[in-house]
Amino acid sequence: MLIDDINFLIERFENIPIAQNYETPSHFAERVRRLPKELSPFPGPFRFSRFPYFKEIVDNFHPSNPIQEVVLMKGNQLGSNVSVLETIMLYDIMIDPKPQCFITADAELIKTNVNTRIETMINIAGARRLIFAQAKKAKGSHNTGDTGNAKEYPGGFLHFYTSKNPDRLRQNSYQSAKADEIDAFKKKLKSEGSVVELIRNRTDAYVKKRKIYWASTPLVDQTSTIKELFLSGDQRYFYVPCKHCGEFQPLVWHGKHDTGETYGIVWDNDKNFNPIIAVPEKGIKTTVAYKCKFCGGLMYNHDKEVIIPKGKWVPTAESKTPGLVSYHLSPLYNPPGMFSWDDFVKAWAECWDIKNNRIKDKEKYRTFRNTKQGLTFEESGINLSYDRVILFRRHGFIRGKVPNDLAVKDTGSPILILVCSVDVQKNNLFIDVKGYSAGGATWTIDCFSIDGDTAQFNGPWDELDDFIGNKIYIGTDGKQYHIAITLVDSGWNTEWVYAYALRHSQGVYVCKGQDYIDGGETFKLFKQTTLKGIGLGQAFHVNTGKLKDRISNAFMALQWVDNDFQPSWYPNFADDFRDDYFKNFEAEEKVEVRDRFERYLRTIWKQKNGATNHYFDTYCYNLAALEIWANDWCRQVLKLQAVDWQAFWESAKEGYFYEEQN
Repeated sequence: MLIDDINFLIERFENIPIAQNYETPSHFAERVRRLPKELSPFPGPFRFSRFPYFKEIVDNFHPSNPIQEVVLMKGNQLGSNVSVLETIMLYDIMIDPKPQCFITADAELIKTNVNTRIETMINIAGARRLIFAQAKKAKGSHNTGDTGNAKEYPGGFLHFYTSKNPDRLRQNSYQSAKADEIDAFKKKLKSEGSVVELIRNRTDAYVKKRKIYWASTPLVDQTSTIKELFLSGDQRYFYVPCKHCGEFQPLVWHGKHDTGETYGIVWDNDKNFNPIIAVPEKGIKTTVAYKCKFCGGLMYNHDKEVIIPKGKWVPTAESKTPGLVSYHLSPLYNPPGMFSWDDFVKAWAECWDIKNNRIKDKEKYRTFRNTKQGLTFEESGINLSYDRVILFRRHGFIRGKVPNDLAVKDTGSPILILVCSVDVQKNNLFIDVKGYSAGGATWTIDCFSIDGDTAQFNGPWDELDDFIGNKIYIGTDGKQYHIAITLVDSGWNTEWVYAYALRHSQGVYVCKGQDYIDGGETFKLFKQTTLKGIGLGQAFHVNTGKLKDRISNAFMALQWVDNDFQPSWYPNFADDFRDDYFKNFEAEEKVEVRDRFERYLRTIWKQKNGATNHYFDTYCYNLAALEIWANDWCRQVLKLQAVDWQAFWESAKEGYFYEEQN
């Protein structure tokens, strides 16, 4: 009997598998994951058939796969968090439990991810039963193994960190780390060095079995961590076949052959250079398509249902880091029902001047590069020189006179509106008056200073009052112009500027220059609490960084030939302006701003020591004043939802902002 028992045990031991067979992460995801309608445009059972490009990425996290680090450089709104991040996080709880951590840029992102998505994922997948407390607090306290910062389960735990708290991250070792939006991390941490190496160091105890996931939308080229990681890998792109010729190729926004022929996203424009995209309620069909790199055949957004499932990842380089693979993906691959090729073109038209083939809005272009193309944005600036700017003096244009003869000949319309700005200094008010003809061609009509102590009213402020209220500029055709709107800079003698603005119920407004405004807006109102405190109805922050970029682009990039109309925002100066006026524009230079960790933040315009820049500043304030006026006119008079320059110029041609000769 004893021998039988021994033989039985021997047989049982022989049948024990030498290695455990794990389910693949992709199979696991399709088996357990369900997406709720409030968190997904495709509610119901999760299927990689809708996002086939994520299947390979996810399966790199199988324990028998030798890959140790996976990099995903991506655009936004791809579904990568649902398909990859959440799947591998859940897999490391339910199938291959291990110590893991999740690191993202800030606490708010953690709160959003945990409370909104991860808790829901755990509940729907049936993993809540696995979460428990390995160490109890006092009686009546909450379960310490199931909090907003930690989840504990048999075989491991999941900790949540922000990249700003390296001390907490240093306390534990992890077999798996998931780092999301790493381009928003600090480049270096004080006394810790590289944040990438810090995260890697926390997995050194599992050097043979570690798994690290690096993901981010890329930001600034000069300091992009995700780009560095991507280039250190094998740089995989998702190749799909052309439905016409069958040739495999990665989808790109725009490509060009050596012959100059283009491929990628193409479309037709209307007579006003607006893209023709689908408007179903008006019966307008889209012209947006993808032009094959090889045969030139056109594919449409709905064709992705056929070509994407046939795609494959193709490495384009040899990895410089053993065990690391890297992927690039943009929303061009989105399945129908998500951000479409038509949506791409709409976003492009908001940031790019299609007619003149140049950037229209730098900040929106930056966003397009980062979030839609999944590429970095390279900060650069063009410093201006006196020699360049002085070339825009116009013979026959006399200071103080509105040159409508030139304006009509060169732009197709007379000057339609005059605006003014004032740069306040301790003992001077620097006045700048500009006129604008249709399309924004810019005519500097007048510039001068009112001298005197700006910390008292009996002097320069009274003179300014008289000028704004009574000055009439006469056009060469007899048209008469009052100043429509004036912005006064509050950077110096601020309280006196506020007091001066309080004299005026409308037409004169306080402004303050700002290097950068979120969203790339030209201006934004002061906070309501600030306005209430200073007693003003309106006062404006002005995005001088954006506007100085626009001005430098106008001087350096705009081309005009005499037999054609001037391009939008082309500068024109009176022939009798003194040389020292033009030297204002070389008084500033583009410089990089970095934080105390030497992480690149942005490039700004900075005044050179001892240089005079008054009229570079006022040029910005005049552009802002015009946009403030146009925005209000479009909304209040034309009943539009936002400023529409074409509509504004057409309305201005009706003569609202000047008086005809009697």
